[in-house]
Amino acid sequence: MKWALIAFLAYFGWALLFTFLQLPGGSPLLPPSHEYPLGTYVNGANMINVNARAVVDTLLFGIMVSLIEVGLGVSYGMLAGSSCGTVRSIMMRISDGITSLPRVPILMAIIILFATPEVTFVKANFFLTALVVGLTGWSVISRQVSEAVCKGNPLSRIPEISLTQRVRSSSEIAKALSKRFFLPSVVDGIAVYTALGVIAGVGDPNFPTLTTLLNSSRLFDFWWLFLPPAGFRAILLVLIFLVSDTVVR
Repeated sequence: MKWALIAFLAYFGWALLFTFLQLPGGSPLLPPSHEYPLGTYVNGANMINVNARAVVDTLLFGIMVSLIEVGLGVSYGMLAGSSCGTVRSIMMRISDGITSLPRVPILMAIIILFATPEVTFVKANFFLTALVVGLTGWSVISRQVSEAVCKGNPLSRIPEISLTQRVRSSSEIAKALSKRFFLPSVVDGIAVYTALGVIAGVGDPNFPTLTTLLNSSRLFDFWWLFLPPAGFRAILLVLIFLVSDTVVR
């Protein structure tokens, strides 16, 4: 399904183009018209530029979270899977314990340590938020990688072989699984950030995402502030899922 990848690249190319190519703005909160197809934002900026920048920031957040989740999950899972036996069981109990924790409440408790509560939202550093989201999402991946390595690498069951050699012999399995989990983890990062934004109003005005736009739209009764961002977010997630299916196949 090459068309899915082409559609995604076209969508991202559009977003990247209008992130840097600034269209004329106007008065704040103008409705859509021939001059402003998507209207204007609260600061008078053209909503095409606002939404395009939000798409890029949303994807950037998802990618950062994915790199952390996949990196930690695959590394931990590969180490556990290469230690088939008691060590793996102990490591998986730790991983399962992390998975069982209520993720969003814990994230909210952590984020409040470095965030600044404002009148209508919680201002949290974009990159630190991505870091803590990624650090709480790797355990599910580690479980699946561990099982795949333990079953797929016969050397992992031979204790006479050094752990270093067993880990190295599992590298190909780990690489294949990294590709498989990367895009779903991007979606996971975006979904968790959306939950944090909707529930607690977490966001960074310096890096406005589509969730940030949806949150700010609650202060105004103008459909062009929330409907286009919601549509762009849906399109982004659908395209990522389609590309992910293509990669897995």
